[in-house]
Amino acid sequence: MQANLPRHFSFRTATDLERIGSDNDGGYLVSKADMEKSDLLISFGVFDNWSFEEQFVQKKDADVFAYDASVSEKGFRRQFLKSFVTFNNPKHTSKRLKTWLGYRKFFRRPNIHHIEKFVGFDSTDGRYCSMDEVLNVSSHRNIFLKIDIEGSEYRILDSLIANQERFTGLAIEFHDCDLHTKAIEYFLSKFALKLVHIHANNYAPIRRDNLYPTTLELTFSKNATQLEQAQLPHALDMPNHRKKPEIFLTIEN
Repeated sequence: MQANLPRHFSFRTATDLERIGSDNDGGYLVSKADMEKSDLLISFGVFDNWSFEEQFVQKKDADVFAYDASVSEKGFRRQFLKSFVTFNNPKHTSKRLKTWLGYRKFFRRPNIHHIEKFVGFDSTDGRYCSMDEVLNVSSHRNIFLKIDIEGSEYRILDSLIANQERFTGLAIEFHDCDLHTKAIEYFLSKFALKLVHIHANNYAPIRRDNLYPTTLELTFSKNATQLEQAQLPHALDMPNHRKKPEIFLTIEN
């Protein structure tokens, strides 16, 4: 599949990109130099896949704060027990057991924290918090960010710009890109970290009228060495949906 992006997405790729996280959906290309210089990973949106967070701390011994109010250890345990009682699908039951035990193993480590909140704004019910609240939890100055929060990313872009000196790298997924073209363009013009990679998520459709992809994964870097030319897709890229074709991006000159 082919998709087109306007010229403000033009970038130079990094020489030290690594794929961190699971194959297909859940993995991102990030700069090795940024990981090495990070002492904290803040992750927004984990659901039932924390492979990025696991592999990140395997590469660099860093603290982790993961934010997601949609999941919990109790929830994963309840899903497993419900599946175990019915036991009409042993494969499904085994998967839910693996998820529950995997959560316990990873998030019970002393420097790994799961905060059961969504990020975007302060809410009266306490299930949401602002980006400023997140950043005030720690005094770390070398923070890597991974953000996949299903549209709420637009609520925190100003805060990302205001605090950009604290970030070593950023992997962020932009949703409904065709509805937020001006917001993304503004962010690209104001965010000091270098854009070093773009990947289109093939779970989301491409507009027929202008071939604009509606969901994009962008990687920004403070420390990476860059090349002049960017080849898309990158050799380490994988389609998010493994049964659908990869999206080939063209950026206007």
